[in-house]
Amino acid sequence: MCFIAIAAPAPAQFYDLDGAYHCLTKGDASCPGEADVPPPAPPPPPPHIGPTMDSVIADIRVQRVTPADMQLLEEHAGNKEPRAVEALAWCKLYGLGAPADPLAAYFLYGEAARLGVPNAQANQVAIFETRLTQAQRQYVLMKLQTGH
Repeated sequence: MCFIAIAAPAPAQFYDLDGAYHCLTKGDASCPGEADVPPPAPPPPPPHIGPTMDSVIADIRVQRVTPADMQLLEEHAGNKEPRAVEALAWCKLYGLGAPADPLAAYFLYGEAARLGVPNAQANQVAIFETRLTQAQRQYVLMKLQTGH
């Protein structure tokens, strides 16, 4: 027994290239208009220019802090952002982005402790005991006595 399969021909699709050309060159009511064309997508937002807190923290870790990093840290620390206050204290203590200033680091760690940063109080005590000069310790004690 022999079976012969006969397939039905696939329907052909035809495009009217002449009609498309006509719309490009002459246009009339049967051609799609500008209202039928969707508007172009808006351009993507420009990339962020300048440092972010994440990029500043990365720069601190590799000890390559830029002036722009320091400016961002100072701005965020001025707004009492705990992460920025702690990072700025670290930079001041180790002289990253500016000359080392253990006295400023001491006060910044105190601020970080008030903002709830873990271990900030212990860091402040360690700075007092090991990094401040005798004159700086006297200054800190005077400030604590007067409440300033």
